[in-house]
Amino acid sequence: MNKITGITNFNGIYYDFFLQNQKMIMEEQTSKKSNIDFLLDPKYPVWLVRHSFGQDMGPEDYSGFKEEDYLTDQRGKNLSLHQKTGIIRDLFYHGLKVPFSEGHYSHAVGPIHAGIIEPGHFRFVVDGEVISHLTIRLGFQKRGIKELINDKSINQVMPYADVISGDTSIGYGLAFSKVFEELYELQVPKEIRLFRSILVELERIAVHIGDLGGISEDIGYYPLYGVCVTDRGAALGLMETWTGHRFGKSVVRPGRLELNQRITWKQAKESFQQLKNVYQKRIRPQILRALSISTLKERMQGCGFISESDVHKFGFVGMVARMAGVNEDLRLNDSDYPNWKSLPLVEEHHHFNGDVWARMYIRFSEIEQSLSWIETIIQDLDWEKLWRKESLNVHQIVSNSKIKPGVYYSSVEAWRGPLLVAIHFDEKGTVTNSYIRDPSVLNWHALELAVRGEQVGDFPLNNKSFNLSYVGFDL
Repeated sequence: MNKITGITNFNGIYYDFFLQNQKMIMEEQTSKKSNIDFLLDPKYPVWLVRHSFGQDMGPEDYSGFKEEDYLTDQRGKNLSLHQKTGIIRDLFYHGLKVPFSEGHYSHAVGPIHAGIIEPGHFRFVVDGEVISHLTIRLGFQKRGIKELINDKSINQVMPYADVISGDTSIGYGLAFSKVFEELYELQVPKEIRLFRSILVELERIAVHIGDLGGISEDIGYYPLYGVCVTDRGAALGLMETWTGHRFGKSVVRPGRLELNQRITWKQAKESFQQLKNVYQKRIRPQILRALSISTLKERMQGCGFISESDVHKFGFVGMVARMAGVNEDLRLNDSDYPNWKSLPLVEEHHHFNGDVWARMYIRFSEIEQSLSWIETIIQDLDWEKLWRKESLNVHQIVSNSKIKPGVYYSSVEAWRGPLLVAIHFDEKGTVTNSYIRDPSVLNWHALELAVRGEQVGDFPLNNKSFNLSYVGFDL
């Protein structure tokens, strides 16, 4: 069964993007005649449809609905929640009223939060201390990325890729680069392709270490929290050593890498060992210690549960799918990831059963998986060639290319999951339209489902365990 993970409309033509055999596939959708047709088809997740085609229809008032109708997963008569005279309502906050039963109460969190956090509106309906349901609305920092890259060429577009979601600069830089490489038929050298994959995994490691610390803080376990928030710097430091920037901005470019020329290739190769040493000596022992403590297990196991059927039904992707035992990973079918092995999701299903524990454990597993793979690949790299910067003469190729206008797309298994970029180009290679879909677009609904029936006090832990992107949604 194909899993829909993206939809868009370029110049009156609809396109589906779906996962099939660990690959992202684009197909023209000919059976749909309007946006509403997608909303009526249950194989298209509602969050995805509203993100792709939604428009501002003003405040949302669902207070007249029965609570069970508001929460139903069925389509049909309740689609009036989402449409009006052929228009689909978007998922941004314009004012919101939700139904709730007598004896329950409703309260809002955000958009302004305590501490340094991105803005979002979270509307809870609570029975005593138990969350009956949660409705999330975003859109407080819409930056108009799609509009900003219109009518721009390759060199003008790439800086925007780095800032779509700041914790995924490498992932987005790579996705945009692959789109341009296909457009201009650039043949990228093996060393560059492999090292880009290494940088994606290093980005994953850095974020996962930080997230393990964040989850530990929310359960009051400070030994792991303290180690992660400080020694995450080892991964960020390696990124800076290799690229000159702790988050890898302005590094991945079509056909080339802008690597740190202030160090030699030997220093670059040897620098990985420092991250490995910090992880093995300081971080890993504290992770294993935390995972062995029964009271921590009791706090996380069974909390914020997402089932395997939820993943399939609602189109959840990436880490959220894998933590529930669904083996979806674009790296398994990517030639730039030689010998990539999947996690033992079935064999160790007790660790990957969709709760907070699973979201903790999968981060540990993916750190180990990525470190092991990097250690193998760096032995096969020609570091001297890589650091000599013998990349393609992209400017000359672009200047002399006769391109075919149309839609080009790419997907990268970034740390949250498969991010998707599709761009429509004219005959000059100028952007005329674009579609950018962060994994969080699909996975925000997983947080809404995970907290139903949980204590109010469990919301921060669940929210942290997903760590979804606000800005990746608010483009």
